[in-house]
Amino acid sequence: MSIFDHVSLKTTRLEETQRFYEAALAPLGIDKKFYVERAEGGVAGFGRHGVDLFIGAMRGPEPTPVHMAFCARTREEVDAFHAAALAAGGAENGAPGIRPKYHKAYYAAFVIDPAGNNVEAVFQGPAGTCAPSAAGRKTQK
Repeated sequence: MSIFDHVSLKTTRLEETQRFYEAALAPLGIDKKFYVERAEGGVAGFGRHGVDLFIGAMRGPEPTPVHMAFCARTREEVDAFHAAALAAGGAENGAPGIRPKYHKAYYAAFVIDPAGNNVEAVFQGPAGTCAPSAAGRKTQK
């Protein structure tokens, strides 16, 4: 189970960023649950069941980029995420493949979204969990 209840991103380009996530997350079974128009430009919510990711409009400079890793249920979902994210305007940041520096079953792909965030889809093996215990994997340096 994730340690997060939800994640919120802010962007100055909500419409473009929302379209990117609709396309990129669809292969992972994650879809847009709502969009609410607000005075500051609106907010969209995404998730598999409930809402886990909020993307909100903001004014001013684009915020500092973050890294997010979405749990894929298969390697094929990782591949499909990568293809969909690139087709939706994402920038290549790591083709699908094994990342042995994390662990031998860490299969992931990375793209940069329209707001500059590093977005990852990862499948960590058939054990049925997205992230193995911290004791079983190396940390990124």
